[in-house]
Amino acid sequence: MAATKPFFIPQKEVDLFDVLNEELIDDILGQYVDIYKISVDDTETNLYGESSTKYFERGFRVNCLISFEEPVIEQDEFGPDLTANLEMYFHRTTLKEANFYPEIGDIVDWNDIYWEMNTVTEPQLIGGHQAFKHMIKAVAHRARLSGLQIEERPR
Repeated sequence: MAATKPFFIPQKEVDLFDVLNEELIDDILGQYVDIYKISVDDTETNLYGESSTKYFERGFRVNCLISFEEPVIEQDEFGPDLTANLEMYFHRTTLKEANFYPEIGDIVDWNDIYWEMNTVTEPQLIGGHQAFKHMIKAVAHRARLSGLQIEERPR
């Protein structure tokens, strides 16, 4: 059965809401992140799908709304550990037009810190209707450089 659009939410209103949010994120706020996806063709894996060296595609710059949580220092038997989370809110239409979608495991470069995406969801629906998806939310945690194994691709 095909999904029907709600009677009391005209497409013209949805388009206006979409344009206003795109302008807010792209032109007024000016916040952005660079997202790196693993290059599957260049990264060699072993029998278990693991890799000792990962290669990443060229970064893709994306405008978004950023919510940064204050870092927390946790003390345990191994010493202090700094943890932090980053929430990114992307304009869905802009990503769709660029043919780009953030995924779990992507690496994010923001504020000279690398972050690894934990979750990617589409929680915001205009008028609560699934035909009007508007936003993509991604949550990332601060990544350790030793765990990323970031290396520049040999030329």
